Amino acid sequence: MCVGFWSLEHPDYALILCSNRDEVLPRPTAPAHFHSFEGVDGSPTSEGQVLSGRDLQAGGTWQGLSRSGRVAFLTNITEEPGQYSSSRGQLVSSFLLPDPPSTTLEEHVNKLVVQNLSYAGFNLLLLSPTNKTSEDALSFDAMYVTNSGGGGKITARPLSASERDCGGLSNGIDGRGASEWPKVKLGTSAFKEIVATIRADTPEEELTETLFELLAWVYSFATIGPKRSHNGAPLALPDLRNFIQIEPIRRRLSRSPDAPADFYGTRLSTVILIRRDGRSVFIERDIWTLDGEKKVTKADAKKQRLFCLRLLDD
Repeated sequence: MCVGFWSLEHPDYALILCSNRDEVLPRPTAPAHFHSFEGVDGSPTSEGQVLSGRDLQAGGTWQGLSRSGRVAFLTNITEEPGQYSSSRGQLVSSFLLPDPPSTTLEEHVNKLVVQNLSYAGFNLLLLSPTNKTSEDALSFDAMYVTNSGGGGKITARPLSASERDCGGLSNGIDGRGASEWPKVKLGTSAFKEIVATIRADTPEEELTETLFELLAWVYSFATIGPKRSHNGAPLALPDLRNFIQIEPIRRRLSRSPDAPADFYGTRLSTVILIRRDGRSVFIERDIWTLDGEKKVTKADAKKQRLFCLRLLDD
């Protein structure tokens, strides 16, 4: 039940992106760092070409930023578990580190569509710089890629003008009510209001805190019953589309009745800001974690991981 909001049309920022990663809390995950998708046992180095967290179980990532300015954001589609021949994490890594490096966004997307490999359901936002010269303002080409559900045909389309202005993405199916999910519809509306207040002199720290506050919205936008989480009975899965941040709940991901129910909730929040001159900030914060005794704990926001870099430098 991940969610992300973005803008590509602000006069000062080529990209404003904020997102939550919702996942089972025990799943092995590495915090954001520079790497080049080496084996998960490898040591990260500052010379890596990609900045992202990593899923240590599958080896991929759900979101990342490359030094060349490419950005990818991946969500799953809410559906029953299934078996598929390809890993969704590869959808992000193959874009952030293309082979050959000169592969354009259009060429990459066309290859995905033609190959049409079998993946569990996914939604994928891909962004690639349109201009790599120092004289001109940075902007992004953008594509939305999806298979509309596990094993489905992969399709792609450019973002609409309104989606470039302010867009939102979660775990629904494109064209089948995904944009009407309360967390997406009302979250995008709130995000748009935030973007409209950004001035040239708005402190970046103030902007990032406002975006993290948006990502922290816990209570339902819709009128549903009392919310219960790790302190009570679990929410029904469809109810989660009403919350931007998900407090940990017990959730069984396997079909087996003997499988244990792990805590599931918002593990990470991330803000990425890319100015028109390429100056960029990447901030990742833990939200809900398990302590040494496997008890659910709210993380300390002051222990964020902050990266400042300049994209497209020669």
